[in-house]
Amino acid sequence: MTVTIAPELACREHPAIGVVLLCQLLRDMGHDPSPLLAAEGLRLTAPTATVEAIRELGFIHRVLATVPVPDLGLLAGRRHHFSVFGMWGLAMISSATLRGAIRVGLRFIDLTHTYLDWQFVRETGAPRLTLDEPYPLGQARQFIIERDLAAAVTLVEDLLGHRAVLEAVRIPYEAPAHADRYREIFGCEIAFGADRTELMIKPDLLDARPVQANPAAASLAEAQCRDLAAHMKGRGSTANAVRGEILSVPGEFPDLTRIAARLNLSERGLRRRLAAEGSSYRNILREVRETLARAYLLDTRLQVEEIAERLGYSDASNFSHAFRQWTGTTPGVYRRDQLNARIQS
Repeated sequence: MTVTIAPELACREHPAIGVVLLCQLLRDMGHDPSPLLAAEGLRLTAPTATVEAIRELGFIHRVLATVPVPDLGLLAGRRHHFSVFGMWGLAMISSATLRGAIRVGLRFIDLTHTYLDWQFVRETGAPRLTLDEPYPLGQARQFIIERDLAAAVTLVEDLLGHRAVLEAVRIPYEAPAHADRYREIFGCEIAFGADRTELMIKPDLLDARPVQANPAAASLAEAQCRDLAAHMKGRGSTANAVRGEILSVPGEFPDLTRIAARLNLSERGLRRRLAAEGSSYRNILREVRETLARAYLLDTRLQVEEIAERLGYSDASNFSHAFRQWTGTTPGVYRRDQLNARIQS
């Protein structure tokens, strides 16, 4: 199996609230998420913090391999009320209409932790929200689709006081064993095995008025969302650009000199910008190598020597030493333990 790490995902940050909510769910079910967080190098300080999207995805994979709950995605999505989304949630829930809430929600979708590409389509047929997959999600695919769909219907209930907005939900995989839970949660026709994920909306409800509609609050919240989106786009932009350059050619790890030239910066200027963001080329290279190493060990049959070569190490012993520093264990033990956990789940 070949692993493809999307550069866009490797450079992306998410609000930490998605991880926070999943941790709360796990604790309520009697599972301690701390070891899984630590294994991905995640340490949550507050829901308003940010996490690297690729580490969040790794955490989700670990959860799924450890917690054998088939409908975990649906359970997680049902915890996504407007109150957890801060200004993004306020901007939507105070909108004048459902149509307006959809508009502002999609405009600032990057303030959420979705991995899917959401679009509102009205050109042909019934109005619908489409949820496409711009990145390979691996074994987390069903969980993420379930979570986002259940979150959407939860937000609709918060918005209008009921969920009778959907005509149908289309799912791009075959019906799972817990298919009845879909009908229970969405309360409409469910079509499995579809070409893509879609939420079909009743046309006459697009102009429905949210129960907490408030023009003044909506205007203020939307302005705050604009500021937050601009801040998020600018924060860590140089570090993200360096990550993108490191990942741009698989197996090649350009040095600081080459990256500075590609970014039209002097080496000194690049170092200064990274330092201002609390980062450095060395730290970014380490993060990228660690992320790739975990993926190669879990999702390929490459030998440790081959992985070391792909990560730019002179030999397997140097790679093993670095991996032990990152994780506290050797590549071989890490691979064995994680694969055993998958088999047992």
